[in-house]
Amino acid sequence: MKTEKLINKPLCIFFLAVAFVYGLALPFFWGNNPASELGTLSLLCEDRKFYFWLWGIFTSGGIALNTQYLFRKYNFKNTFLNVLCVLGFVSMAVVALTLGHSIDSWNPKRLAHWIATGAFIAFSLAPIVLFFIKERKNHKHFPALTACAFGILATFLIIFAVVGKSALMEMIPLALMEIFLFVVNFTKLVKE
Repeated sequence: MKTEKLINKPLCIFFLAVAFVYGLALPFFWGNNPASELGTLSLLCEDRKFYFWLWGIFTSGGIALNTQYLFRKYNFKNTFLNVLCVLGFVSMAVVALTLGHSIDSWNPKRLAHWIATGAFIAFSLAPIVLFFIKERKNHKHFPALTACAFGILATFLIIFAVVGKSALMEMIPLALMEIFLFVVNFTKLVKE
């Protein structure tokens, strides 16, 4: 089956909607405080790995599917950016595989977890930003959309600087990214 049929509007919206709702709800499960340093999804789900995998599949899958939908919407083909989308999904799987690491020391599993988390952020955002930069001369809104994507990354850094390590730095930027992809892909605010 061709990817045109696999990556369709209902599937992309479904993944974004589930990722958005679940991503904002999960950090509050089991009495967790998402603003706490110990309230991250990794620590919350270290003994509940299924819930983290579910979050990772919908979050990373939703971003990757909707990035591919964006490329198709604008007739854009680029193997390198497609590989980055796949690497975003793979890095999320590595994050999930390294759950349950000791937080008392920088052991290899904890180091792999942090590297994979950084890779997930980079590989999820890079294809979108690079697409907008590459196509900026063809679409007048793309420079502003590039700035929006960098703004979403900035929210992660601001939350980390102000609040510190917490689930807030996972929840808010990802929710903003999901809203951003929905607006770009499925509303008339950004014209083709």
